[in-house]
Amino acid sequence: MYQYMIETIIPSDRRTFVYEFWKTDSVLRDRCEFIAGIYQQYMDNPTLENYFISLLADYMLEGIYFYNGFIYFYNLASRMLMPGSADIFKMINR
Repeated sequence: MYQYMIETIIPSDRRTFVYEFWKTDSVLRDRCEFIAGIYQQYMDNPTLENYFISLLADYMLEGIYFYNGFIYFYNLASRMLMPGSADIFKMINR
């Protein structure tokens, strides 16, 4: 969904910046490294405990980081901009 919107809205000369933004933004990079570190811990030591910790990391990734990205599109829809996108995100939230 995000990729389709980016490909549709953002000119091709700026897309690389958008896709690579997590590398230069310290907040996004820290979030990615935090979750990746949990996954790496499981890869290095595949115990049952680390497996369950990785599952919790999945919930964190989806629940805390991923769904917060929808707020921007809900805000746009409240101003009658891109209402179809907000409808799709509402279906995902279910």
